Amino acid sequence: MRPRPLETLNLATLAVLSTLTLVLWRRLPSPGGLLLRYSLMAAAVLIVVWLWPRERKLPSPIRVLLDFYPTAFIPVLYETLGDLISAARGPARDDLLIAADRALFGVDVTVWMQRFVRPGLSTFFYLAYTTYYFLALALGVLFWLRDKATLRRYIFTLTFVYLVSYAGYFVLPALGPRSALAASHTVPLETTAVSRAISGTLDELEDTKFDVFPSGHTMVALTVLLVSFRRARDFFWWVLPIAVCLVISTVYCRYHYVVDVIAGAVLALIAMPVGDRIYDRWVNSRQSAVASQ
Repeated sequence: MRPRPLETLNLATLAVLSTLTLVLWRRLPSPGGLLLRYSLMAAAVLIVVWLWPRERKLPSPIRVLLDFYPTAFIPVLYETLGDLISAARGPARDDLLIAADRALFGVDVTVWMQRFVRPGLSTFFYLAYTTYYFLALALGVLFWLRDKATLRRYIFTLTFVYLVSYAGYFVLPALGPRSALAASHTVPLETTAVSRAISGTLDELEDTKFDVFPSGHTMVALTVLLVSFRRARDFFWWVLPIAVCLVISTVYCRYHYVVDVIAGAVLALIAMPVGDRIYDRWVNSRQSAVASQ
């Protein structure tokens, strides 16, 4: 029973993070809890591996779950990274990102942008920021309705893009302008019920705070654009303005430096085709193995 590329990638990721947990055992506040979570996640992926060959005999909700389980897997994985990043890399290095923004633009961009802050605009961009949680899923649902093979390729590549962004958090941990430049921000953003609700909810739900470089929001938005431009051109034109507003919102809402956005765009342009290529090779290898048997 040979797992699909997606499950192979996810199991390999869990193995790497479990190994890192063991290496950093003494620096972590609850290493046993982390290992337990990774073990449970691995068990869930192995259940998917076991069910997949029986897909055609399964009820429709289970078949949907076999393809869309990363919508739960990725957020749960993300929430385990905070302690690991702190233990592996130490304190935040926002100073490097601030210096990079100043070198490129001559100012702290989020501070400079305060002149444009308006209550209505803040509400708009906070809402735009939340589209990150729906854009990728919307394209996945479209592929589910149109072409399952394209859907599975897309989900693998998107998962790969997420993992590349998570790796970046280990390379350069940072908290973002909201924290590092808080003293310089004299114009508040959370002045409407919507902006306060979104900001407060995200602060409460996200345990991993070192998630600034690269901008994962930018990477996911650009991946959705690239994939839809190639394989769902009608969807692309609908999602293009939403994705553009999402990217702008990451800086307007002070979650990211501009250099994070640039890095996210560059990495997405690299990771998306690499993910596609890895998937195609895995599938071709699997088909060759089946044919030889």
